[in-house]
Amino acid sequence: MPSKLLDALLLAMPLSPTLESWRQHLIKHLNYPVQGAQSLFIGDPVLVIVSFQHDRAEVLLPAMEWRHHDMQTTKPSSRGTVDDRSGSLEQLLALVEECIALRLKSFHECSHCGKRCAPEDLGSLMGEPTCRECLKGRRVLF
Repeated sequence: MPSKLLDALLLAMPLSPTLESWRQHLIKHLNYPVQGAQSLFIGDPVLVIVSFQHDRAEVLLPAMEWRHHDMQTTKPSSRGTVDDRSGSLEQLLALVEECIALRLKSFHECSHCGKRCAPEDLGSLMGEPTCRECLKGRRVLF
């Protein structure tokens, strides 16, 4: 998730005015919570990551990779980049919205409370997808 030290170091290298305006637009106008500075983590749970480099913005789809049955790591996949000179805010917003829609499709409904949850927040209870809240206090595998 967001690293305050990394963001502080990267902000020492200022973004181009175009990229900075795109970053500010995303922070102010999205209907989701936004964390981070140089890399924006949008949504809770994270729906999309927008990473700003010195000359482009990269849109990443968050994904979990299971290293072992009980160890998961975040491994986002790139969905596209928008160059600050040849790209536009509209292109960036389209990529962000596409990623959000794709991520939301991966959510599943908890069989007990009906809440839609990210795959990494679901476990299994008697073979049915169950959210962490419903599993509290039970012995189960995630």
